[in-house]
Amino acid sequence: MKTPTVPKELIEQVVARVAPFAEEVKKQVPGWAAVRDAVGFRSMELDVQAKARELADDITETVLRWIAGDEAFEEDASVACRATSHDRVRHGGRRETQVTLLGGKQVRLSAQYLKPNLRRERTAKRVSAKRPRNRKGRRPGIFPLLAALGIWFGVTPALAGEVCRQVSDSDSVRTGRAALERRGIRLGHERTLRIVNETAGRAVSQRNTWLRSMRTGEPIAGALAGKRVVVALDGGRLRERVPKRRGPRRKSGHRGYDAPWREPKQLVIYVIDNRTGNVDATFAPVYDATLGDCDAIFEMLVAYLKALGAHQASRLIVVGDGAPWIWDRADRLAKDVGIANSKLRQVVDWYHAVETLHEIAGIPRWADKLRDSWIRRAKNALHAGDIDRVAALIDDIAVGRNAKKISSHRDYFVRNTKRMQYASFKHQHIPCGSGAVESTVRRVVNQRLKAPGTFWLEHNAEGVLLLRSYLKAGRFDDLIDWSLLSAAFWWVPGPKPRDLTRGPLLHADRADL
Repeated sequence: MKTPTVPKELIEQVVARVAPFAEEVKKQVPGWAAVRDAVGFRSMELDVQAKARELADDITETVLRWIAGDEAFEEDASVACRATSHDRVRHGGRRETQVTLLGGKQVRLSAQYLKPNLRRERTAKRVSAKRPRNRKGRRPGIFPLLAALGIWFGVTPALAGEVCRQVSDSDSVRTGRAALERRGIRLGHERTLRIVNETAGRAVSQRNTWLRSMRTGEPIAGALAGKRVVVALDGGRLRERVPKRRGPRRKSGHRGYDAPWREPKQLVIYVIDNRTGNVDATFAPVYDATLGDCDAIFEMLVAYLKALGAHQASRLIVVGDGAPWIWDRADRLAKDVGIANSKLRQVVDWYHAVETLHEIAGIPRWADKLRDSWIRRAKNALHAGDIDRVAALIDDIAVGRNAKKISSHRDYFVRNTKRMQYASFKHQHIPCGSGAVESTVRRVVNQRLKAPGTFWLEHNAEGVLLLRSYLKAGRFDDLIDWSLLSAAFWWVPGPKPRDLTRGPLLHADRADL
């Protein structure tokens, strides 16, 4: 579809919207110029921003109405949507719908509506209970014109992204709403939650589908070719809200809920410089998390590495604490990614290893001087990679009634001998610590999902984990753009379709920007 030339009528309409703003500014300028104190200047600046937001929404409304009045565009979008729906939708005539713009203004539009083909659903052998449904329990229809523009759930794409950003970045929905209201965006608690949960839920589903395709497909060339890649994994904590299905109902009508602890798994992928070992700032890190089990996070890691071309990396370094669930799967990681085992390095976090030495030294009732002396000798042997010496030092004190308790830590060092060659790692500029993933767990999980008195439904927690991971990695806009494009995959306005194979890593190759 060719981009139409901008007609004079639209330009005139936009200019007409600007004219009242200019007149209002002329009236306000004398008062603004008279300001001579800090409070007055702050008030003036906020007033200017509010008026500018109103003007921005007025211009956006004008352009949106013009686009919505393009009958050829609307028909093309409707035909394209129906062609990929496999008879699941049918014409529903024209309907009015309300759209909220970025500045908070609400606009009513009339557009073609495709409603669910309920006749086909009744005759189908399988009734898809997993399809998304609206609040009345019905599978929602679609406005093809709005969907092609990224307008879902009654809000523009910029507003949906901003709501998700504020709510996922804040410590609560209430704090996020307060930040939005200061910008004139007043949506209410329930509608804010609906926008975040539906946008994030769709993104999680899209990401999972993309990860499956990457995991089972062939690796592709990407940003990690020829790089030294570091991957790290760790777990966090949150409380899940599990509604009770049986038992007496409370006054509210609910039966209450259980709140078991869950361990979300976090992954981090970043690149280090080949010569210095410092973090390579030209590659934005990749963060993601899931409430799935150990196999689920490793499957996600494999998919991300294959999508980024890690099979062509000069070295793949796996860093973590001593948790067996990480190291039991590390060897298989290289095979699944398609990189030679000779390029794989496994590193147990130095600080976790030293912490274990302190734990061992705290078991005997030693004087401080004796305890410090033993720890110093054990640390020197550990740093040199002499694990036999570390084991011997542990055996020397594993006597008496504390012998069994002390010896239980010995296997931690013995089974990780090759992963504790710290002097060699330092010489090769290989990181010896897992601070990157521990910091990410704190920022992604603990500061948002582990708050006191906070309990999460599983699907809501998965959505916030995804949004917050990409936000803290600096890839939030990539995630939102990819999700919008994938939601309306049937709409290809240009001569060739957009490449969505990168998934939410649309701009992984920063050199191409």
